[in-house]
Amino acid sequence: MEFCELVQKLGFCQEAKARIYAAERTLGGIDDLKPLCAALFGEGAEEGVKALRKALAPDEDGMKMLACMLRCALHSHELYEKEGIPDDIFFSTMGFLSRFVNAHAKTHTAPAFTWDWWFYRQLSLKEFRIGAFEYEMTQREGVPALSLHIPAGADISPQSADDSLRQARAFFSEHFPAYKDADVYCDSWMLSPALGGLLPPASRILAFRDRFEILHWDEESPAALDWIFPRKDLPLQALAEDTSLQKKAKAFLLSGGKIGWALGWLKRT
Repeated sequence: MEFCELVQKLGFCQEAKARIYAAERTLGGIDDLKPLCAALFGEGAEEGVKALRKALAPDEDGMKMLACMLRCALHSHELYEKEGIPDDIFFSTMGFLSRFVNAHAKTHTAPAFTWDWWFYRQLSLKEFRIGAFEYEMTQREGVPALSLHIPAGADISPQSADDSLRQARAFFSEHFPAYKDADVYCDSWMLSPALGGLLPPASRILAFRDRFEILHWDEESPAALDWIFPRKDLPLQALAEDTSLQKKAKAFLLSGGKIGWALGWLKRT
């Protein structure tokens, strides 16, 4: 697969594509960056991201980093092929990039890449998008575990959630058998106990939350704003009210309420 083909298939907006191609041309020979890129696939990936960020500076909009990580994704595709993982999983997983870049372009008038600190998980075959959800292979108390992440815009209806969970079990059973029966955890605002007072009983979010046994609720965390509202950098009074959830959440927050962030364990049926 070629670089341009990958960029096209991931569905970046036009301005993002133009900036990616321009940034890629500034990288010069990829051989110069190979040692830093190789670190993204190993145990020291977090430090590798920091080193690569330093090497690419200045990079205010993150497009040089994005172009570099797209180059790395070509290597990830080779690893997918070796593991026999189909292309639909690869493109769904790498769609993480275009999803966040396009969203930034929509809310801030220009594309930017700010998620380099997370994306090494997808590059190194530690996290996969399977159906509606993303699943990250991790450990809890030394035991294999799967961390379930909910992409923005994901269909979390009961049928969609069931399909994703079923597909994930089959996927890990085939490709990463150490995780085939692993417990599934989710760390999200969608698990917040406070949502019961903000959403109707038939809410898909509440139905999803009820799949989990809540282990911990951090009421003080402001992270829910990142996902409920398109611009978390605005004062509470200026937050969007485009959806019923935004309206209720904004009123709740202005009255001193706290949504917070919760960790849950998927109940086994």
